Amino acid sequence: MTGPFHDAVLGARCLVHPLAVLGHRPVHSLALARQPEAHGETVIGAGTAVGPLAVVYAGAAIGADCLIGDGASIREGVTIGDRCVIGRHVTIHYDARIASDVRLQDGTHITGGCDIGAGCFFGPGVITCNDRNVDLVDYRFRGALPPRFGRRVLVGAGATILAGVTIGDDAIIGIGAIVVEDVPAGARVLGPKATVR
Repeated sequence: MTGPFHDAVLGARCLVHPLAVLGHRPVHSLALARQPEAHGETVIGAGTAVGPLAVVYAGAAIGADCLIGDGASIREGVTIGDRCVIGRHVTIHYDARIASDVRLQDGTHITGGCDIGAGCFFGPGVITCNDRNVDLVDYRFRGALPPRFGRRVLVGAGATILAGVTIGDDAIIGIGAIVVEDVPAGARVLGPKATVR
């Protein structure tokens, strides 16, 4: 195993591609709306594989038997449970919590503070948002309202889940839906206007 590992603890049987970066320190800049917080060591569970060009930031914790795809970015303070698949070029922002047995397909974006329950499946290109107060003249961080997902939620390719939305257990979000309000457990959200059925 080679590569730039900074304060990373690796479990037995980990496979880390030489071009992956573990324990990356976040960059501070006045251009940022939210300054990243200091975090400790990065922990990777037993049997987890990390693909080439993946970057796992300091303070992230990934469970056992996971697959982290090529080019994935997992920011500081993220926790990921066991047996998760994080696809190619998935971005998971700061302090997100992902339970066990979750699959996030290629190109998905998980916003800071998002909470995803066990057994969820997100198709390619799913987008989550955590800010409804973007101001192009005076942009500053006003506090996140990350979406929350119950257990066994299925989210179709290209769906967008807006800030502050809660999705109940066993809900199904259709391909390309834009979800602007809470979805009850077991409901189906279909179509571009995200009609609950």
